[in-house]
Amino acid sequence: MGFVLGNTLINAGAFNSVRISEGKFAGGEFVHKSLERDYVAFVGLARTVGSDAGVTEADQDGVIYSVLLDVDSSAGVPGGSERFMTGVLNGGEATTKELLALNDNMNPIGPDAFVGDYNKGDKFGANISYETGSLPSVDAGVCQFVYTGGFMSALIYQYKVFPALIKYAKEKTPEGSPLVIATTCTTRDKICTHYIPLQKAVEFYLAGRAPTKEYAESLGTDSSGIDIAAAFKGVARVLGFGGKKSSSKDKEEL
Repeated sequence: MGFVLGNTLINAGAFNSVRISEGKFAGGEFVHKSLERDYVAFVGLARTVGSDAGVTEADQDGVIYSVLLDVDSSAGVPGGSERFMTGVLNGGEATTKELLALNDNMNPIGPDAFVGDYNKGDKFGANISYETGSLPSVDAGVCQFVYTGGFMSALIYQYKVFPALIKYAKEKTPEGSPLVIATTCTTRDKICTHYIPLQKAVEFYLAGRAPTKEYAESLGTDSSGIDIAAAFKGVARVLGFGGKKSSSKDKEEL
């Protein structure tokens, strides 16, 4: 059991260093679905968008992006309420029309239904309508990190990669600036490329969405989602990227 877990962590990059360089996020037209849920869900939504757009998981790099809007944990957004948008960036007019046309065939969603659930075709988020917006071209911190295509990668990003990107951006942007991360992945090369804008981050909150601080204040402390951060607090501490040293109690919880 320990060997299997250790091997999984190694393959997912748990012990790899996070290297960040200055680069550019291209920006452009973004036709996307949006969701409020733990960020581990962006992998499933990317599969659905890719399927709708005819893009395999191996070919999603530079085409399918997830824009994570509430990555700054210090703002206090409750677990399970983090917002993200996943879609096709600069796919062209034909792709945009094709994806927007799918909105006409969405299954009806009742007032108590969770729009991220699987539909009868086993596609996560299939009943979430597509939207369009324009993302700015900006200077960004850029990081490439190993990607296994599953839950463990998403977990390591949340505890290791994203905090490093946030620290980098906070050192290079005015205090209080919004922080977002745009991610694109490929299973062929087993790599995700993460961008954290160093300017115009507020323009990533499409359709008048509130920046993270204001959004957190509107939510209070309640959340109907699963708090991944709490569920894996012990794992994060033992691995050394949860901010606190592991204790005997944490190890017992594992």
